[in-house]
Amino acid sequence: MFYPNLMHIGSNELVLEIGPGAFPHWRSDCLVDKFDESDLVDLGQFGGLPQNTQGKPLFIIKDGLLPFKDKSFDYIICSHVFEHVDVEELPKLIAEMERVSSKFYIEFPTFNYDVIYDFPVHVNLMDIVNGEILCLPKSKSKLQHIAAYNKVFHRARELYLRGFEPAYPEFFAVGQEFQNKIPFKILESDEQLLELTSSKYAEAPKHVRPNKWFYFKNKIAATLRKVQGEKQVSDFKNHLKNA
Repeated sequence: MFYPNLMHIGSNELVLEIGPGAFPHWRSDCLVDKFDESDLVDLGQFGGLPQNTQGKPLFIIKDGLLPFKDKSFDYIICSHVFEHVDVEELPKLIAEMERVSSKFYIEFPTFNYDVIYDFPVHVNLMDIVNGEILCLPKSKSKLQHIAAYNKVFHRARELYLRGFEPAYPEFFAVGQEFQNKIPFKILESDEQLLELTSSKYAEAPKHVRPNKWFYFKNKIAATLRKVQGEKQVSDFKNHLKNA
C-alpha cells in the first residue's frame, strides 16, 4: 500500500481487509480472500511472498460472495486486489463490498505501471478519474503488441530501477476512499482509457504519499496493536451469514 494516509478509520471501527496477500494492514481486524495458505497460487498474487495473515482471522470468499452479514463492518480495505480480478467478477465483488460496509479504501496500480511492466497476474488496466474507477480488461487492450519492450523494463527493474516506483508512486499507483457507493466503469478499448485519463496526466500528479511523521506514528500504533493482540475467529461468529 502506497497511501495509508488516505484512510480515515475511527479507533473503534471494525475493519475488514480483502485480499491482504503477504502484507495485511495492521489496522485490519479480519481478513477475507478466495485463497488460503494451503492453496498453490502464483506468489505474484500475494505480492511476491507467501500469504501471511500475521495472526489475523482469515475467512474465505466462495462463489464470489463475502461470508458476512449486511453492514457487518465499518470499513473495508481493498489494496492491490482489483487488478487481479477478472472483469466479469469485479461488479459482484464491488456489490458485496457495498453490502457488507459503507466505507472503503481502494488502491491499485495505474495503467502506467502495466504499460511498462505488464505483470501477468494483473488482468486489468486501471485508474481513478474524478472519483470513478476505470477498468480496461487486458484482453481488450493492444498491450501484447509491446511485450518485447516490457522485457527491457523488467530487466532494468531487476538491475537498477527497483526504487523508481517508490520515488514516483503517484504515477504508478492510485488510491481513494469511497462512501456508500463505489463508482465503477468497464472500458472497451485503449483509446477510451487514454481519452478519459488524458487530463489527469497533463501535469505531474500531486504528491499524496505519507510523510515521515505519519510513518513514525503509524509504526507506534502498529506496535501497540501487536502488544494488544489480534481478534480471533470466534469474535466474528455473529457476523457470519450462516450464524
